[in-house]
Amino acid sequence: MPRPPHARRRSAIVVAVVLIAAALAGCGDDEAPASAGTFSPTTPATLSVAVDEVPRPGFWLGTPTAPTGGFEHGLARALATRLGLDRLRIVIVPFERIVRGDLGGADVAISDVSATDGRRRHVDFSAPYLPAVPAVLTTAGREVRDVHGARELRWAVQGGTTLASALDRRIRPEHDVAVRATEDAVIAELTSGAVEAVMLDLPVALAYARASNGRLEVAAQLPGDEHLAVVLPKGSGNRIAVDSALRALDANGTMRELAERWLGTDFQNGQVDDVVALRTTG
Repeated sequence: MPRPPHARRRSAIVVAVVLIAAALAGCGDDEAPASAGTFSPTTPATLSVAVDEVPRPGFWLGTPTAPTGGFEHGLARALATRLGLDRLRIVIVPFERIVRGDLGGADVAISDVSATDGRRRHVDFSAPYLPAVPAVLTTAGREVRDVHGARELRWAVQGGTTLASALDRRIRPEHDVAVRATEDAVIAELTSGAVEAVMLDLPVALAYARASNGRLEVAAQLPGDEHLAVVLPKGSGNRIAVDSALRALDANGTMRELAERWLGTDFQNGQVDDVVALRTTG
């Protein structure tokens, strides 16, 4: 049985995962590096994690009070264990508050947040844990071969995100863009037929395509070096401990295992797959 189009399009993200893992590990040693720094949680023995939406396909499954899986949920659990904490607590905080530095009292945010210079004015970021170039999610069968074709589509995007900026600056749509407050609302615009394309981070787009039973697919990606990182309050004394734990989770294969399990990544000899790369001038 032939593999669906989105299943053939995952090696690019895995290549980037491997490159990020190498950068975090800092050496060729397969053993986890020794931990450094001290983590001081706001609640004893508990890692409190801010998230803007639960569930989110591929990243957070279940409910905020009873999460059941996903890449970022697995990362949060592994991070808590590595930091010597017994419990995980999820705090729902709107995305725009997280990137302004309001984590709702949580120790960290693990919520599909791209690390940018602008956001560093309000928060601190860990080392990267996943590549996240902008990607175009459409209904299955719609081809987006170049930026000119992309410009003619009707779009939706989540407001207050780097994706909204990338869409405006690099695609420059001809039609008014439907700007929505949440990722769920953006996806609803696409599945209802109100728009023809939405812009998401590549791993998120792949996860939605994978969960759609063939109804959605990743039609294109924009070249770039964006990545997701753990968010910490500005000036947090926990950053060294978090970075050390992330290095350990890369070195022992946890990151790779989580990506393969929840995002369906499929490393194939380091080859970039066939997702169309839209060349833009922005």
